[in-house]
Amino acid sequence: MAIVINSTTGEIDLDATTPSTYVVTYTVGGVSSTQEVTVNALDNAGFSYSASSYEPTDADPTPTITGLTGGTFSSTSGLVFVDSGTNTGSSTGEIDLSASTIASYTITYDTTSSGSSVCPNTSTQTVEIAVAGIANNYSMNFDSASSDYIDIGTISSLNAQQNFSISLWFNENVRKYNGFLFSSGTGTNNDISINAANGTLKINVGGTRNVNITSYSRYVWYHVVLTVENTTAKVYLDNGSPTTVTVGSNTSSSSGTLAKIGELSFASGYTFDGQIDEVAIWDTALTSTQVAEIYNATGTNTTKDLTTVSGSNLVYWNRMGD
Repeated sequence: MAIVINSTTGEIDLDATTPSTYVVTYTVGGVSSTQEVTVNALDNAGFSYSASSYEPTDADPTPTITGLTGGTFSSTSGLVFVDSGTNTGSSTGEIDLSASTIASYTITYDTTSSGSSVCPNTSTQTVEIAVAGIANNYSMNFDSASSDYIDIGTISSLNAQQNFSISLWFNENVRKYNGFLFSSGTGTNNDISINAANGTLKINVGGTRNVNITSYSRYVWYHVVLTVENTTAKVYLDNGSPTTVTVGSNTSSSSGTLAKIGELSFASGYTFDGQIDEVAIWDTALTSTQVAEIYNATGTNTTKDLTTVSGSNLVYWNRMGD
């Protein structure tokens, strides 16, 4: 046990003092007086929900209180508790999922109202309410022998743009030296592209060329996201830790022209063999949380509704057959 006290002022540092009962002595002119002081521990405000993310159609979740019972729950606007009908004043913490807005919330449990509270305390948990996956029964098959590709025209958000993201799924059938999954731009100094090249995923961003990201296998579906924020590019594969690359300026006014899916934008013949699905472009750099939101929403014949990725600005989405 230890009490941390300023010997001059008598101020007790409660954060640094072990909860217990102490006798504090004050001496002046050789005369002493004492006082008993009890430092109580903070209430245990522990609680937890069974998951960190729920869909509106799930059963309304109620948290398990592992600490002092009798407190109250609150959250930011948009989340609705069943018993209070609002985002505050809940005694149970049960979330009304269908009445709450799609978003991520911080839920706080406060022991102040508990009849057994000694030293009130709070704790928090983040809970996301996410849109359920949507049907995804098709993808687009690309055959280099037929020179298959999709010309998506000009994506203006990639012109003179230094903050953007490109997301897609791919499954390679035939290994090639250059199988471009996505490409935009009119030449090697202003293009933005993702290249499946002989088992190695590569990116090109402006003057930064042929950067090796990671290896991949044939006949396997992968989710890849390229984000660029100023001169920092990040590439995520299947929601793993991103590969970070420092890139030069990609502000050429032609970087968004001649955008193609399945072929290099400014030269013919560099086509992809396999399947591509759910190609999307944002004019913001997605965060790791947003990337995880897209990847984790998939299931059997379902995928994420990309219009609901919170905090992003979707400018192009090709569902490739759905």
